[in-house]
Amino acid sequence: MLSEIIRLCKMYGIRLDPNLSQNFLHAKHIFEREIRAAAINEEDIVLDIGAGFGFLTEMLASIAKKVYAIELDTKIANVFRHRLGRYIDEGKVELIVGDVLKVELPKDVTKIVSNPPFHIISPLIFKLAQTYFIVPNFKVAVLIVQLDYAKKLIAKPGEKRSRISATIQYFSDVELLMRISRKNFFPTPEVDAALIRMRPKRTQHIVSFETYSRVVTLLFSTPNKMLRKALSLHLPSECVRKIVLAMQSYDIQPRIRVRDLSNQQLEIIAKIVEETGCIKNLN
Repeated sequence: MLSEIIRLCKMYGIRLDPNLSQNFLHAKHIFEREIRAAAINEEDIVLDIGAGFGFLTEMLASIAKKVYAIELDTKIANVFRHRLGRYIDEGKVELIVGDVLKVELPKDVTKIVSNPPFHIISPLIFKLAQTYFIVPNFKVAVLIVQLDYAKKLIAKPGEKRSRISATIQYFSDVELLMRISRKNFFPTPEVDAALIRMRPKRTQHIVSFETYSRVVTLLFSTPNKMLRKALSLHLPSECVRKIVLAMQSYDIQPRIRVRDLSNQQLEIIAKIVEETGCIKNLN
């Protein structure tokens, strides 16, 4: 597969740009692992982001009902059309040329299997979560991301937790399935990667994502501070007093450090901030 990537680049005059995360996976066994991790079957409608020359898309299309493939680079998209013309003509593959952060995503997707560009991974995951993880028929997302980013996503209370992990875990349970050496990509990136699986949470939330995200973003601007101190950095003292008083009935201690808060506790705090009317005071 590596030799084929090099051949296609030479044939079509394509220079891969690492600044756009154009580091293409060339290990067939990892593609196969992604597909197994998502348990792709003939009923699935799959989204592949950063499809490149279409190696993963082609493997998905041989099993799934349909694959939407998104690719930003027009030259690479032309190669994709040439390679997967048969699947496109059959309606099994639909190519979307454009920026995944700007295009309208297809609504009927049931699974995501993708090796997306590393440099847009945070806004991309939030867009995918808000688009698909709240839809009843969506089942799973299997992605390859940077290893350090994967570790942030799976961080639990008390670990090296951040806004990223606290926010994405509102939507999903995240698993790190395997570490992937940077040697499996061309050109070789500077960091190793990881295969992750994200399954939507089917729990009923007690606060909207917008409120939750707003409170979590502010709290995790100082993850090592105690909760009361973190709140006081963004709210008037009267609001902090009301919130701390309300937290007592939930046994949430004001001296707990932000990084040690569970997702459930964070959601309760966001609910209290909203119910006390202090949400309007957040700065």
